[in-house]
Amino acid sequence: MVCPGHLRDKPRRLMYGLLAILLFLLCVEPAHADSSSAPPPTESFAALPRISSIQLSPSGKHLAVLRNHEGKTCLDTQTVTGQDVHRVVTMDNLEFIIAWFQWVNDERLLVSIRLADAREGIDSQETRLLAVNRDGTQQNPNLFKQAPFLSTFGKKHFPQFQDRIVGTIPGDPRHVLIALDLERPLAPDVYKLDVYSGERQLVQANPGLQPGSRNVLRWIADREGQVRAGAGQFETTVRVIVKPPESSTWRDFAEYDLAKETGLVPLAFDADPAWLYVRDQHRGKAAIFKLNIVDRSADRLLVASDQKFDLAGELVYAPGRRKVVGVRYSAGDQRVLFWDFDAQRLQARIDRTIPGRANVIHSSSDDGRLHVVRSAGPAHPPQFYLFDERDGRMVALGQAYPDLDAAGLAVPQSITLTARDGKELHGFLTIPKDRDPRQLPLILFPHGGPASHERDAFNYWTQWFASRGWAVLQVDFRGSDGYGDEFARAGFQRWGLEMQDDLTDSVHWAIQTGLANANRICIVGAGYGGYAALMGAVKTPELYRCAASLGGVTDLLQIVAASRWYLNQKQVVESRTGSWWSDRDRLQDTSPLYHAQDIRTPLLLMHGAMDRVVSVSHGRDMAEALKMAKVTAYRYIELPLADQALSREQDRMQVFMELEQFLTNYLE
Repeated sequence: MVCPGHLRDKPRRLMYGLLAILLFLLCVEPAHADSSSAPPPTESFAALPRISSIQLSPSGKHLAVLRNHEGKTCLDTQTVTGQDVHRVVTMDNLEFIIAWFQWVNDERLLVSIRLADAREGIDSQETRLLAVNRDGTQQNPNLFKQAPFLSTFGKKHFPQFQDRIVGTIPGDPRHVLIALDLERPLAPDVYKLDVYSGERQLVQANPGLQPGSRNVLRWIADREGQVRAGAGQFETTVRVIVKPPESSTWRDFAEYDLAKETGLVPLAFDADPAWLYVRDQHRGKAAIFKLNIVDRSADRLLVASDQKFDLAGELVYAPGRRKVVGVRYSAGDQRVLFWDFDAQRLQARIDRTIPGRANVIHSSSDDGRLHVVRSAGPAHPPQFYLFDERDGRMVALGQAYPDLDAAGLAVPQSITLTARDGKELHGFLTIPKDRDPRQLPLILFPHGGPASHERDAFNYWTQWFASRGWAVLQVDFRGSDGYGDEFARAGFQRWGLEMQDDLTDSVHWAIQTGLANANRICIVGAGYGGYAALMGAVKTPELYRCAASLGGVTDLLQIVAASRWYLNQKQVVESRTGSWWSDRDRLQDTSPLYHAQDIRTPLLLMHGAMDRVVSVSHGRDMAEALKMAKVTAYRYIELPLADQALSREQDRMQVFMELEQFLTNYLE
């Protein structure tokens, strides 16, 4: 087979044509929606994305495609010429979920598998690591092998998380570095792992950050595959250690109290292992710096910052992953801030080819010639393209939601409003296309977290609401991340108080500005958003015709009490939510569970039994409290296999169908 880099123009056109046709047949179907016809069926929004990810192999010769069809998730591989197609992994999503995948070399892939489980009676989320060749052979369903002998401390610990890849080793296509807490729970050591046999060799023992207390919880390797930084946390104290080049000794690097300040977070090393990229505060916002771990007297260099927003996402590397060239604004964010000129120029070329969207390089060949580009926008569902940097050719590979026509989708409008205490709030208002919002019902849709924020990106929830003729209001209340440390900390211990008032103020703003009909407003949310929906029904029932909570927190006392089972969470949860003892009255007063008798707003309550973020006990207890209070205007639905993210297509469909019936009853 001839490498694409050596093809002439005519064969290259043939190659791209075959590739586009094959991926079209495998992964997409033509969109049938028409902006003038009936709205797309609910299935078009609730279905898992047809394509979730496409990754190029290191050489650029092969593609791995993660796609979903009829509720199943499949990992397929093929050459970029559209040949040698294989289905290498298939999951029915009943027990196991594919969390991520990556090429190790041109023949071998690693696949992270997530599952719900329980440890010592406590609900948990676990991960396993699968390895497979690109042709589906030599599949190792679990690379972790438990040693049959005892360790110094007795029986070896069975790690909860077995997919924490620390790095790769240049020139070694057979091994990766992985963190596993085999010898001591919650004290991961670093091993060199054979991705074929599963054999492992210890390369870095956990030194602990202080004798008998703080262990390294997260390791960082340099670009040569040498472990050089570690970070750990004991209660609310964070400590960072480093091992400079030419040294065998670990040194203290940073320490701070997370309850009082947001301090330095190590991210990754540059091509020169003496320089470590970190995230730290700069004028109240999270910014990116470079620090020299050899010469501590050297000035720390400010690499990138934004006056309005935190730079809280992952670093972006140049092809081959040797050089850091930029940073994403936040986890899952489309925006990237580049400081490297070549990366800026490449991004500009791509943006000129696909204007008006957020175009993100999703994967690259090591030589930097071929790139998989994920292109999306608030009213443009994600599409994937193959960009050839040599000739500027952009070939469509497929769509995440092929049944949705962008021409019929609503465009969110950026909004700014002022809370009652003068704090500025930002968000989005999505109005169904060509409709007058004053004549439409309004859905207030608070985000989860609460340490999250709304994004100027495609959202299948809001687009589904809008497709049904409902306007959607999303507001980043205080406590949301992305706007600086002060704004985030303004939400600490303010659940149901000022955080809820911000949502109330946003509804009043929509009514006063003529953007909403005061008699046709419902509040809907998941996770923290579900809590906010319930508290809206408790605190300001006159504002809402109905409320719907999916996996919502109902008892803050239970959240604080349960935190004692998780590493470092008790102190962190208490600092952000409150103390079970000293704040008991406030926590109870701001918990929907203890106000069931006051709820008169029609309520839809849904919870997944496999939710490992907010236990299903919250939903069950709330339903029982409503029953005991003889409240009749509620419906409780428990989804036996659903997690918080609704990873199963069947669960998404059920939630959307229940919501459609409920909201239609009260808003139309």
